Amino acid sequence: MDTRIFGTLPSGEEIREYTVENERCSLSVMNFGAIVTKFVIDGRNIVGGFDTLSSYLKDDSHQGGLIGRVANRVAGASFVQDGVRYHLPKNDGESCLHGGIGFDRRVWQVTEVSESRIAFEYYSRDGEEGFPSGLSVRVVYTLLGSGFAIEYRAAPDGKTPVALTNHSYFNLEGLGGTVDAHEVRIYADTYTEVDGALIPTGNRPAVEGTVFDLRDFKRLGDCYSDGFCGYDHNFNLAPSIYTELLGVRCALAAEVRGGGYKMSVYTDQPALQFYIGNFLGSGPDFRGGISQIRHGAMCLETQTEPNCINRGEGFYSEGEVYTHFTAYVLE
Repeated sequence: MDTRIFGTLPSGEEIREYTVENERCSLSVMNFGAIVTKFVIDGRNIVGGFDTLSSYLKDDSHQGGLIGRVANRVAGASFVQDGVRYHLPKNDGESCLHGGIGFDRRVWQVTEVSESRIAFEYYSRDGEEGFPSGLSVRVVYTLLGSGFAIEYRAAPDGKTPVALTNHSYFNLEGLGGTVDAHEVRIYADTYTEVDGALIPTGNRPAVEGTVFDLRDFKRLGDCYSDGFCGYDHNFNLAPSIYTELLGVRCALAAEVRGGGYKMSVYTDQPALQFYIGNFLGSGPDFRGGISQIRHGAMCLETQTEPNCINRGEGFYSEGEVYTHFTAYVLE
């Protein structure tokens, strides 16, 4: 395990980056935002990130961040809990995206560091970004033989919505080109229909016969058309293959082939947001001066369905615990 000072916040607080490694790969995470800054396999970094803390502060694409208190978009930037309407920041048109100034913009406490694990904790106070009740969050990153796992645990002081994810951007060829040549398979029979503002309409159409039918491997570059510029959609998982990782029974949610690798995504969550960097291109350069480009990397965000809290889902009360497991494994 290695640690170094990554940068200093405007407040003067030092931020540290922690790296665990084995014979084949290494994982780096920092205590600002519990952000995955690098994942290197066979000498190739396949996760988007920046050389400096100032670049993370300027960027708005949530590179590698731990997302919460509620991931994805909340329609109207508000929700009703027990008859009371709570208002959230509008940071994506009329919606709240990724919790406003969310968990990926907070300083986390490092509570465990070993040869293969890094654990962080954060306490989100009552009223933070408009959410009710305090929430204690713990996330553990574990380096696997050729991948990494993320374990989430969140315990509220009182009733509140919770829906977390990680926002790492992957390019199995290494950063610099597009992901157009990658082939993707997602184990989902339906997807979540969205409107022009990417807010769920309430419909969950079948993927069959549509551009969202990724039940067999498809080359991403072959999926674009005049009416479809790229994925930023939720897939409702219908898995058929299960395994046990770190003592958790999880499903094979998706597979990605590219750069000579196949990456399998395992999770115990019901959905996966698949985003291929449609809006990349205006942020700071990636590590090593590599320019951000549209479709330059993809996110596979395991989670609950977007806008779930406006359907009465995703709420946890005192004494209840939110848990979530995801692993990205390469071969």
